[in-house]
Amino acid sequence: MAYLEGAEILEMRLLPGIHKELGFYFGYVKHSGDTSWLTEAAPFFSDLLLLITTSMILAKAKTSKYYDQILLFGIISPIVDLVYNYQGGLWRTGTDVADLLEMLPRIMVHTSFLLVIVASIIILYYYRNIRRNYT
Repeated sequence: MAYLEGAEILEMRLLPGIHKELGFYFGYVKHSGDTSWLTEAAPFFSDLLLLITTSMILAKAKTSKYYDQILLFGIISPIVDLVYNYQGGLWRTGTDVADLLEMLPRIMVHTSFLLVIVASIIILYYYRNIRRNYT
């Protein structure tokens, strides 16, 4: 998203790791230039898209032999990412969530994160119970 807004991408990490300045991270993009709140929210839109897509896949493939792996990658992983980034943004500066809290009304950011996290946990519970009923 930063690239689409005209920023130069300086560094990109897609896998989790440890950074000397950031500490533990799930992935990050460093860019130069001014960007909108959409750039800061892009990773969370990706999590939401992954949750929706995975829910549609699991709705069709209730008995897939890869059901547990799909559940882990498509539901549990975004939940962990959302919770980790949300709580980190409450006490650390320079994170996407901290930036969103400065750029947008705080109530909107908190409500959005909490709704998506709670809905994701409900989706996880639902699909986990369906799997138990089929095995």
